[in-house]
Formats: sequence, structure tokens, C-alpha cells
Amino acid sequence: MKYSLMLAGAASAVTALSVQAHPPSPPHPPVSPHPPSSPEPLSFRTTLNVNTAKKYQTMIGGGCSGAFGAACSTNSLSTADQQTVVKTLFDENHGALSILRNLIGSSPGTTILPECPATPAGPFNYSFPTSNNDSCQLTLAQGALKNNPDLFLYADAWSAPGCFKTTGEESGGGYICGVRGTNCTEDWREAYANYLIEYVKLYQERGIKVSMLGAYNEPDFNPFTYSAMLSDGYQAYDFLSVFYPMVKKAFPDLAVSCCDSTGARQQRDLLYELGRLGGLDLFDINTYHNYQSDIKRPFDDLLHNQPTIETEWSDGGSTWTHTWDISGNNFEGLQWAIYMHNAFRNNVAGWSHWWCAWNGGDGALVNVNGASYQIAARLWAFSGYFRFARPGAVRIDAETNVEDLYVTAWMNKNGTIAIPVVNAAHYPYTLDVDLSGSKVSHAVSYLTDNEHNVTMDNEFTFKDGRFTAQIEPRAMKTFFLDF
Repeated sequence: MKYSLMLAGAASAVTALSVQAHPPSPPHPPVSPHPPSSPEPLSFRTTLNVNTAKKYQTMIGGGCSGAFGAACSTNSLSTADQQTVVKTLFDENHGALSILRNLIGSSPGTTILPECPATPAGPFNYSFPTSNNDSCQLTLAQGALKNNPDLFLYADAWSAPGCFKTTGEESGGGYICGVRGTNCTEDWREAYANYLIEYVKLYQERGIKVSMLGAYNEPDFNPFTYSAMLSDGYQAYDFLSVFYPMVKKAFPDLAVSCCDSTGARQQRDLLYELGRLGGLDLFDINTYHNYQSDIKRPFDDLLHNQPTIETEWSDGGSTWTHTWDISGNNFEGLQWAIYMHNAFRNNVAGWSHWWCAWNGGDGALVNVNGASYQIAARLWAFSGYFRFARPGAVRIDAETNVEDLYVTAWMNKNGTIAIPVVNAAHYPYTLDVDLSGSKVSHAVSYLTDNEHNVTMDNEFTFKDGRFTAQIEPRAMKTFFLDF
């Protein structure tokens, strides 16, 4: 908020009670021996300690989704621009995203099961949703894989087909028949498990490996307008106890997720219930969204050493925010860099946006407007982390004693080190970095602010694991260190 200061001058009136031949002269202002000067700009110095021996979670990566037709939103662009958008998102030297989240469709025209059988005995006539190549999701996956051979594809269902559920409808909530609290004539849990596994097979037949499979999306939330299915932790146990062994039998290396709740607090509630029944070994990756509650502490106390990914978040508003740091909007790039930092410091191993691209609004990283498009600065916040801390990197300890610097550090498989630093202050910092015990001796820094998008701005060598560098105000700077 900006405040205006109004200076009012007081005027004095002279009453003619007497006549003065020579009215007094106004006093002269005092003469200062030195002209006034502007305050010196602020600049501070701090030490950043990195301990390569103290290790935390392993990086999975950053991502986005092409669900609900969003993957088709770039179709209005030229072929060259479509390819450029996908490259900008997923290429290691650009946006560096490595996670793509697919919707396993359940609505007419998008589902792999166009006709629901009368009973769980079948028949099940599965077919690939050929309309727009699985709502353009297969096309997007192929393009992402071309730019990132290590793509982590997450296939996730928002709902089971309607005939598998208590409501008979695929939208608007309901429960999978067969879990506690339902009163269905048939148990459809095994059928739903097979349905999800079949989607993986159909993608495999088209040359796309699915890395993770999920049965739920926001099971704690009951919308009335789109594909959705409800579950608490106890009901999740009832399904996962059937689903997990079936997945491992079909695809031993395929990870199973649980359970994409609307917020970190809601996910903790679900995990606690699941754990009370002994179900914490029925999934491989803990997944949550960031809508209703941000992560305040690690999930570790509720897990059996599974990694955690935040798999969806945006405000979904109609106002497009593409800037880095102009208004303080929650969806400017600087703010997203801090959100990701807070998640990583709480042992989150991956962070995903909602849509990759869309026609307007902050639901996407790329805004498509007819034949043109615009990239949100949020993507450069992703790149400041994931371009340098690659999948498989391990977070190592990094500490500083000032509150307006946000620092993490990551060691890649080849021994290189990435140190993303976010300066939330309105003044620069001088950083004295101490990596005692490390063999790295060469550094390149990459700056992101209102004028730079992960731009290389300095290169230097150092010895004995110590170097000094600058970070600009309201900026993100990633130091990439090698030998």
C-alpha cells in the first residue's frame, strides 16, 4: 500500500492596526555548509554455509498438466510455435520441467471404457480415446519426451467410470463401490484397478512409459460440476489394498501415488487415517495439492520413507499474471520461487503447476491467445531450481542467519552442486559462501528478476570451497558449481 503525504502551508494574515513605514524583511534561511545528500543505498553481507555431508530428499522435478483439454490449447499456434512452447517448458536448458500429469478421463469421449458393463464380470471393451489423441495428452507427452528423455509421466484419475460408483455418475463426487460406507450390490474395486492399469498399457503400446499411477484427485473435496470421487483415509485403504498388489504384478517398477488431497493439512488427515489401518506401505509416492493449505512441516512422521510431490496448484483466476515482481501478486515469479523453497525445506521432492498452457488466466504457465502466446515468469522460477538441480539430485544442508534470503542446495549425481538463492529484500546482499569439504572450484551464476530470465551473469573460479558473490534485490540467483 502506498501512502501520500500532504504538506499544508500555513498562511498568516496581517491586520492593519498600525502603519509601518518599513515592514520587516523576512528572515533568511540558514545556509548549510554542505548541501543535503541522499541516503546511502542499503547493502548487507551474510555468510551462507553449505554442508555436503548432511543430506535430505532426492529431487524428482517440476511439472505441469495438460488435463481437461489444456493440452489442446496450443493448437491455434503455428506448428513451429507449438514446438517452441513444449521445448520452453520441458527442455533442460529452458523451463526444465520433468513431470507431466495426465488425466485418465472418465467422461464420455475421454474414457478408455466407452461402454460400462452391467457387472464387474465385464465384458470390458477398452479402447484408446482417439478423439484428439487422448485430448492431445498423448501429443503433449510425445513432445515433452522428445525434449526430456527422462520424463516422469503421472497418469491420474479424477474419478472412476460412473457405473463403478455409488452415484452412477462420473462427476459430482460419489464413492467407489466396495469401500466401507457404501451399499452397492457389486464390489467394483478390482475393476477400477484394472481400468487404471489398462490406461498404462495403452500408453506403453504407443511408446510412452508411465512412471506413476494414481486413483484419486482431491478426494476430500466434493465438486458438483466435474469429474470427481470422494474418499477418506479408511476408504483409501480399502481400495489401495486391492490396487497396490495388482499394479505391482502388472508393472513392478510403476509407482503408485496417494492421494492428491486439496492441501497439505488435508493430506495429513488422510495419511493419518490410512496409517491407523496399516496402509502406509500401499503406495510409493505421497502426493498433495497446495490449494487449501500450504505445507508447514514435513510429512515424514506419517510416511514409511516415501518421497512427496506437490502435484497441482494455481489460483485458476481469470487475470493473467506474467510478471516476476511488480505488484506482489501471489502468482508472480518471485512468490512462486519462495513457495517452492518452503516446500523443499519441508522435504518435498517435486512441485507441479496446474496447466502447462491454457487460453487465459493464472491456471497455466503459458497463456495462449489465438496465434500468439506469453510465458509466465513463474516458469523461470521453476527453471531456477530444476534446470540445475536435476532429477536424482540430493538436497544438502544450506543455512544463513538472515530471514529475507531463501536458500537451498542440491548435489547432482555427477557431484555438481546447485545453490538457488531467493532474495526477498529490497536491497542487495553480498554472500560469503562456505562449502568446506567440497571439491568444486568453478561457479556460474544465473540471474532471474524483472529484466532477466535465468540469465548467466557471472563466472568465476575459487579454491578451498569458499567464494563471495552478489545477489540483486527481489531476485533469484542460482549458483551452479562444478570442478
